[in-house]
Amino acid sequence: MYVSETVRICILNITSGDMCWGYRNYLKSLVPRLAAHPEVEALLVGLPQTVGVADWGGRIPSAQWLTLNCTLLARGREVGRKARREIEKFSPDVIFIPTARYWRLDGVPVVTMVRNMMPATRSCIEHILDRAKNRARLAQMRHSVRRSSRVIAVSDFVRSYLENDLCVCADRVGVVYHGTECLSGEFARQPAGLPDCRRSGFLFAAGSIYPYRGIEDIVSAWDLLKKRGRCPSIVVAGFVGRGMQRYYEGLRALVRERDLDQHVHFLGTLTQQEMAWCYRHCSAFIMTSRVEACPNIALEAMAYGCLCISNQNPPLPEIFGDSAQFYPAGDSAALAECVTDVLALSDERRSAMKARTVAMASRYSWDECCDGTVAELKKAIDMGC
Repeated sequence: MYVSETVRICILNITSGDMCWGYRNYLKSLVPRLAAHPEVEALLVGLPQTVGVADWGGRIPSAQWLTLNCTLLARGREVGRKARREIEKFSPDVIFIPTARYWRLDGVPVVTMVRNMMPATRSCIEHILDRAKNRARLAQMRHSVRRSSRVIAVSDFVRSYLENDLCVCADRVGVVYHGTECLSGEFARQPAGLPDCRRSGFLFAAGSIYPYRGIEDIVSAWDLLKKRGRCPSIVVAGFVGRGMQRYYEGLRALVRERDLDQHVHFLGTLTQQEMAWCYRHCSAFIMTSRVEACPNIALEAMAYGCLCISNQNPPLPEIFGDSAQFYPAGDSAALAECVTDVLALSDERRSAMKARTVAMASRYSWDECCDGTVAELKKAIDMGC
């Protein structure tokens, strides 16, 4: 099938809920690059009714925007009659759905993307309602990857899962990593709720508060460090997930029970500027999450030159490469040893590790993400429906 030099792309962000910060950042970084790409003739972006289309259109006027009438009962199969008419009028060459959903327009190939591995995980989900939701999301993922012309995986770990667990043909899957970038120092701002621990140094962890984040590793490791007489401060940033208030209160109770109130600090949601400040000033960044696909927070930490400590669950070794120290997930003693080793590094070793981390982060470019996405979409056009 002939593929013209320029293509018309329709991006459908099909979801019945809101869009998380990581996904919003993905769109904010990718959409203007796609709109300006020399191989893209026109770009139409559909957002769910829960998101303000006017606000996005004002910030990124180079793309066309429309509202999708996504409902929970539709399960991603419909976007509303008005939106369908607008899409048909736009006449796309390819439809890109980054939310692991499927929507069909006669004669137009569909590319979906898998960027969330939570639906594929059971062991880290404690709440019955969340298990039910993830079963439904997994069913949607299976449906979308099997019906779509091509599937974009955001890491080799996701690619392996698609091919080996969901039986997607290898020639229909392409890997396109997310990108990252960091704010200049002048835009960074110290969080208002940060305790006075900058002088003595602090470690940093971030991510929404859910059981799969593995924050218990930090609490248990800090308990061991306290008993050894060297217990640094650690700042944990992230909003409490929906329905996770009791779990969060349990974490706080565990911190109090082990007399770690002066060492483990939960700051809640931070702005991008406050996150930048923490990345720039922390002694090390810790990643304890059990389930990831291509974690934006890990990419950001590397871009800011953080010394990184991570568990060994995939895809974290793939993402960090040789720029982090690793420990087995759930092994708080090993995590405590990693913290001790990192804090004991000489200035020369710290500088060398920071340089290695920044070099690793340079692999993850939004420009390369854009080029890779366009290449995958054109492959889908070439393959046909």
